[in-house]
Amino acid sequence: MTTFAATATTQDELVAGVLAPLRELAGAQAALVVCRTADGPVVRRADGLALEVTEFTMPSDRAGLVAAQLPASWGAAGVCEALAQVLPGHVGVLVLAWTTDHGQADRELLDAAVAVVDGASARLDAEERLADLVARVDSAQHLAGMGDYDWHIPTDTNRWSDQLYRIYGYEPQSFNATYEKFLSNIHPDDRERIQGIHQQAYASGEPYQMIERIVRPDGEVRYLSSNGEVIMGEDGVPVRMRGTCIDVTERVLAERETERAAERFRGLVESSPDAILVLDSGGVVLQANGQSAELLGADPTGHALDEILPGQSWGGGGTGIEAKTLDGRPLLLDLTTAELTESTHEGRTAVFLKDAAPRLEREAMATRLGESQQRRRQALEINDNVVQGLTSAVYSLEHEDVRQASSFIERTLAAARDMMDDLLEPSGEELHPGDLVRSVAARLEHVAPREQPGGGNDDPPDPAAYRVLIVDDAEDIRALLRMKLNREERFEVVGEAADGVDAVEMARTLQPHLVLLDMAMPRMDGLQALPLIREAAPGVRVIVLSGFNQSTLEREALAAGADRYIVKGGSMRDLVDEIEKVLRVA
Repeated sequence: MTTFAATATTQDELVAGVLAPLRELAGAQAALVVCRTADGPVVRRADGLALEVTEFTMPSDRAGLVAAQLPASWGAAGVCEALAQVLPGHVGVLVLAWTTDHGQADRELLDAAVAVVDGASARLDAEERLADLVARVDSAQHLAGMGDYDWHIPTDTNRWSDQLYRIYGYEPQSFNATYEKFLSNIHPDDRERIQGIHQQAYASGEPYQMIERIVRPDGEVRYLSSNGEVIMGEDGVPVRMRGTCIDVTERVLAERETERAAERFRGLVESSPDAILVLDSGGVVLQANGQSAELLGADPTGHALDEILPGQSWGGGGTGIEAKTLDGRPLLLDLTTAELTESTHEGRTAVFLKDAAPRLEREAMATRLGESQQRRRQALEINDNVVQGLTSAVYSLEHEDVRQASSFIERTLAAARDMMDDLLEPSGEELHPGDLVRSVAARLEHVAPREQPGGGNDDPPDPAAYRVLIVDDAEDIRALLRMKLNREERFEVVGEAADGVDAVEMARTLQPHLVLLDMAMPRMDGLQALPLIREAAPGVRVIVLSGFNQSTLEREALAAGADRYIVKGGSMRDLVDEIEKVLRVA
């Protein structure tokens, strides 16, 4: 029986194997194990006389073999004595029953035998509890994504929990987890750092924490959060290192994605064309994007919003709000606010500021565009009037009536200029440098015959002649002006330019006495070019020759540096007279 008790692997196996030997040793008529259930006592296993245990009183203390209280049914069955002992764990109560007096001669032997059974039961109960604990710990570790290790340093033997093997991508207990094996699973870029942490722990005996990457057999990279402690021997030499590892891959990746999202959000905030401010409950700026400093003239962080919107109620937002920059400049703002509701942002407000000037300009432009639709119809009529006037001039020339043709042309030109003024007037805005930059140069399908400088006169130019630079994007007009001036001995056309950019450069190179300057040209218009020409050729005289009426551009042209403003379409003889007057003044 002793051998069997030592080799039994389960409580049921133990109970089934020892009842008969115990009954025989004790000389008892019945040996049974009674266990408690929700419905009352029941027989778990029995040998010998069958006894009813419904009324059996279960002892609760583990006090060795003690006299049991006999149920009435046992007395009826002839039982006169019973001894009981509570076995370890949940096995139940061992009961021996006699129908005759068994005496005391074998009590010592019986106690020894029962003690063997009790010890074997205690061993099996402990093993069962341990196995249950291991299973529950393994289940808990599996659910938590956590494993533990215990490395015996002198022998380089490491006990890993089953879940730790799984975390590393292996079957539980599939290899001896030596330190080298452990290092081989660490990401190559982390190995030196991890070894340094361990060496520091060995030297100091202090606990450690770290985040390391591992590479599973299938190549997947996982992130572990590990902690551990070093156990020192009596001689102060490390003998064990133990701790836990938690798979935190999802958390790390989520944090990185959150950081990337936050970085993208910061990028969006910084790239926003609006100024974005975060205010505390007192209206003081806690944070501001880069556009805020550009719009407000300085970094507003630490300033109260009331410094920017003095005397204004900004809580509900608004448009076209009068404000001032931090360096004192007036400003019109469109403003929107939003309460930040996250717990960490309680009491804070986001404020979005936008310069209202572009919006107001767009609205004004939309109004002007609406008006332009009405003027479009007028333009169609204007076009028809111009065509009719020029047609009349052509018909007059065919009849060789030059005077009548000239009259039609003069009236048509005057009407065209008046029509242009009528079209420009509703905008209410003056023309400024750059407004007259054309997309392409003015060009007719057939230009006037070109004549080389000198007008056919082979004589060398008179050194005393006035040097003239003609600037006009219309090639035919430049040719006609050149032909006219070259026939005059006192003028020499030294260059022609089709836009303001070339005009400035040629004025610097040629140093003319006079520039005939058009207004509407590609790249750079006349208003832009005028001061630059003056700077490039000091002392030069400039006559503006424009298709716009005096009322439209004369004031702006003279303010920019012109000596005279002449409307195109007049007599070329009169133009030469004006040129001579301007040059005589010089």
